[in-house]
Amino acid sequence: MTHFVLLLLAGSAMLCVNAEYLVGIGKADITGPVADVNLMGYAMPLQISRGIHTRLYARAFIVAGSKDNRRRFVYVVSDACMESQLVTLRVLARLQVEYGGLYNADNVVLSGTHTHASPAGFLQYVLYSITSLGFVQQSFDALVDGISEAVRFAHEDLAPADVSWASGELQGANINRSPTAYLANPADERAKYAWDVDKDMDILRIKHPATTAAATGVRLATGPANMLGAVAGDNAAGTQDGSLVGQKTTEDDGRGLISWFPVHCTSMNNTNPFVSGDNKGAAAGILEKEWQIRATVDQKRSHTKHEADMGAGSTRHQPGDIVQWSRCRQWLSQLSAWLIGGLKGNPASRLEDRLSLHDQTSADATSGAGVRQGFTAAFAQSSVGDTSPNVLGAYCLDTGEPCVMSSSTCGGRNELCHGRGPAWPDDTASTAIIGQLQADKAKELWQADGTAVSGDVDYRHVYINMSNYQVSGSKWTRAGVTCAPAMGFSFAAGTTDGPGAFDFTQGDVNGSSPFWRIVRDFISPPSPEQQACHAPKPILLNTGYIKLPYPWQPAITEMSVLRLGNIVSAGRRRGRNTLDHPFFLMLNGSHYNISEHMVKSCLHQAYEVQKHTWRACCAARTKLCACCIHYACWCRPLRMLGYDA
Repeated sequence: MTHFVLLLLAGSAMLCVNAEYLVGIGKADITGPVADVNLMGYAMPLQISRGIHTRLYARAFIVAGSKDNRRRFVYVVSDACMESQLVTLRVLARLQVEYGGLYNADNVVLSGTHTHASPAGFLQYVLYSITSLGFVQQSFDALVDGISEAVRFAHEDLAPADVSWASGELQGANINRSPTAYLANPADERAKYAWDVDKDMDILRIKHPATTAAATGVRLATGPANMLGAVAGDNAAGTQDGSLVGQKTTEDDGRGLISWFPVHCTSMNNTNPFVSGDNKGAAAGILEKEWQIRATVDQKRSHTKHEADMGAGSTRHQPGDIVQWSRCRQWLSQLSAWLIGGLKGNPASRLEDRLSLHDQTSADATSGAGVRQGFTAAFAQSSVGDTSPNVLGAYCLDTGEPCVMSSSTCGGRNELCHGRGPAWPDDTASTAIIGQLQADKAKELWQADGTAVSGDVDYRHVYINMSNYQVSGSKWTRAGVTCAPAMGFSFAAGTTDGPGAFDFTQGDVNGSSPFWRIVRDFISPPSPEQQACHAPKPILLNTGYIKLPYPWQPAITEMSVLRLGNIVSAGRRRGRNTLDHPFFLMLNGSHYNISEHMVKSCLHQAYEVQKHTWRACCAARTKLCACCIHYACWCRPLRMLGYDA
């Protein structure tokens, strides 16, 4: 009877919470093997792991309507190069066993951050497993186990939440690594945008609802230097204006956020031997660690104030409390120095040192019965295709001169043309800098004026056979039929983030190497119809027709759309600021800047046709979901035939 009464009371309390959504957040380790395994991303056979730079995590978010909580979706951001269709299917099978039909292919979306330093061998197609010498069971199991665990934690964490949205422009964290290809886009199209690469960061902010907020809000400094004030106690709020994060009330009790910003996770170069979440893993780790520190400071302050209120002669004041607080202050001071010194090249401020002040293990992310602990920040990927974190540009390793821009070569060859990160030649420091920029912008947007999200939860999912799909003519597309996949000669040349090998170069319009054409025809000669379908791209690997020992690339791909209410967006780049019915568009593949704009415009038109109020483009676009299909671009830059064309 007692348990029944408690359940009734708990249910009554839940009903009193004025929140439109239930949100659950979970985090679990997916690091996997860290020695003697090829790293996924650069396709470098000799890039074999021999240790850890930072651990890898899956961060899961479940959003449900409070009125109909079976109407829900799952969104997972993993520190992986991309998601695998096989991983997705295996995770769905586990969720089916545990939860019946609650979670399925329609409402579960898995995505990768596109780090180029996660263990390889987890995809079921030959092309993506050549350099790992086939399937690696340990890599696969780590992803399936960790993602399933993160979703389980998120399911158990489901609780009322306030959800809001904020957007802003982030400078200095990405450049276009294929500017020549971008210039092939029509001038009138390019004139619509201020930059040749997407600079927008969007964040979804998840907080405890006001009626259940903690007595003391978590405070967050606007930069590392403000940690000193927080530790020393000269600013009770830990920010420059003394305000709490977001709103200046105790209602602002943060649970987590999702950030979308387009930048390749290639700060760690193709000679790196360490498993790493790269710049997005760094951003997440930095923000979560800083939030954890603020929570510790707030708890200590609350405890100290409580003890003071008990009176100076209270027996509750113990010497051990003073010693413990002193140690905490010392620890925070050290962290401040590390964070501040991180951009100054101080070896003690390396990213791995900053994130390992407290051991980052899966047990650190979760505890007990699997309830997520602390603030969780996911830094998801967006229109990443032609973006690079190597913001100093591309230079020749032998001469130090800039590479030939049109072909990304040095002396006619691609191997010596490498992009330079902001702390070049220290790639780990560059990783920390690009990660810190993203973390700082997310903190700024967390505190900025945002817009409450309100409305329905909905989702759609479809499988598409891309080897024979009838495309209707439109403003953005020509009528035709798609064909089986194939990789071009420029694909083998790589990019300035990670050049390829041999004598391949970007911009090869004819597939001019007789040797490689002989190799291609020996493996699988493309038919005239296949070559015509892929024109003007010359085919190097006719992957869609190679089935031994099993398929080399997928023919059937997936696309998902997740809807989360309606929102008024602040300061969108195109000057329009009202957005109703925003969507999280989940695509499998890396989309380029202009192709991303085409997708936005297409969605815009589709909603106008359906007579929905729609004055701006979709709010968030996540790439590298469910099934890897490589890159997607518009036809104009394709004619340049670069890797990113």
